[in-house]
Amino acid sequence: MGFQEISKLACIHGRFQPFHLGHANYLQECIKLWPNVLVGLAAPTPVKITTPGVEHRTTAIANPLTYTERVILIRAALNDLEMPQTNIEFLPFPIDEPESIKYILPQSVLCVTTKLYEWNEEKIRRLNKAGYNTFVLEKCIKFDFNGSLIRQYIIENNSAWKVMVLPSVAQLLQSWQFRDRLLSLQKESK
Repeated sequence: MGFQEISKLACIHGRFQPFHLGHANYLQECIKLWPNVLVGLAAPTPVKITTPGVEHRTTAIANPLTYTERVILIRAALNDLEMPQTNIEFLPFPIDEPESIKYILPQSVLCVTTKLYEWNEEKIRRLNKAGYNTFVLEKCIKFDFNGSLIRQYIIENNSAWKVMVLPSVAQLLQSWQFRDRLLSLQKESK
């Protein structure tokens, strides 16, 4: 039945700016437990509400990729990982406005997360308050990098970022002149 059985779905979520190996691990760990996964893209539109301690999440340079570009990157990553795409769907996931999630995601869908970062605790609190059950993946790996470092390396023209993402993601970002976009956003923010 697949996606018709809403109560058997799990939803991971993140900004995925860009989708990297840590995100791939998160998705892979979720799929081990739930065969049909919704991938929620946080900040589907610019975020106007800042949260103390994670203010960087709302800046333009922290959100350089559009919703559609992130879907394309994740689909490309799935190909690299040799994961079927038929059991994965995408949806906007406005965690910064948790009261809006119920209009997108049925409350019977389990929200799956990690506890790798302090922000995860806040997300769990917000989701529970909005009426969602949450599940923490204990086996996810915390990598020594995150999206901020990857974007910084790209700005600096440091090729070390390429081993932090899957090959197709690196190829797409380069073909989209992603570094030029980041440099432009950096200039605008000064």
